[in-house]
Amino acid sequence: MADWDAVIRELEATGDYRVLRRLVPQPSYGAPDDSPRKRALILDTETTGLDPRTDRIIELALLPFEYSSGSGAITDIGAPVTFLEDPGRPIPPEVVDLTGITDAMVAGQRIDDAAASRELEAASLIVAHNAAFDRPFVDRRLPVSRGKAWGCSLREVPWRGAGYASSALEFLLIKKSRLFFDGHRAEADCHALLHLLGTPFEDGISPLRHLLDSARQPTIRLWAIGAPFEQKDALKARRYRWSNGEDGRPKSWFREVRATDLEGETAWLKASVYGGREGWKVEKLTAKERYAESGQPRANGDPAVS
Repeated sequence: MADWDAVIRELEATGDYRVLRRLVPQPSYGAPDDSPRKRALILDTETTGLDPRTDRIIELALLPFEYSSGSGAITDIGAPVTFLEDPGRPIPPEVVDLTGITDAMVAGQRIDDAAASRELEAASLIVAHNAAFDRPFVDRRLPVSRGKAWGCSLREVPWRGAGYASSALEFLLIKKSRLFFDGHRAEADCHALLHLLGTPFEDGISPLRHLLDSARQPTIRLWAIGAPFEQKDALKARRYRWSNGEDGRPKSWFREVRATDLEGETAWLKASVYGGREGWKVEKLTAKERYAESGQPRANGDPAVS
């Protein structure tokens, strides 16, 4: 029988090969410290399309874990909970090709609302790799998630600052851990993301710690209400996006900034967009509001992430 470890070492010693290993889920990614332990969820969905107003979830995976709130060490990982759901319509062929989920697999299937809601309710933080995509679907399907704190590992972890050219899940797992997994199924994506969050950067700080620090800080959504049409190119260059006024949002250009950047951004708006006057709207967001659709009930005043 071949000694594959020896073969791998010999290949890699040439400098011409890098061998990837399959991701094997681990029971933990660190020891607890003296800080309180919290429960969180890794969440991933597969859907019939991109629009939460018209498309539907066809697979939902929830992976519970416990972490030390100080260091962000992932100290215990629970059993994943996965559901398929019949969307009541044929799954588009491109979604079948991407996920491998067929109409036959979801026929008659339904998310267990009570079981899924218990998992969501027990979590102090829900983490998705693209929370701006997953949260609107989940909030519509399982309203208990509204008002929960959400974190986004795509946006709230400094992958590029750590030297990674892309923040795509498969790319990060290959480059950071030299591992591969069978992606585009919700449970596999959850395990891959948890591994990435639990594996420290070279400075010893875990990606989860970065995400927690970010989630605890409020951000500001600036609405450039009534901005002159001729300023649209300047706003786009400044990374403002257009809202068409649906779902209770203003019909306006908008951008999210850190609270520490608010003064500088409003000074730019005043000088470069509004001709020296004021006219923008400021909306404060915590982890309980971030990534949610506008028009949903606001979160209560409890701390967003502890």
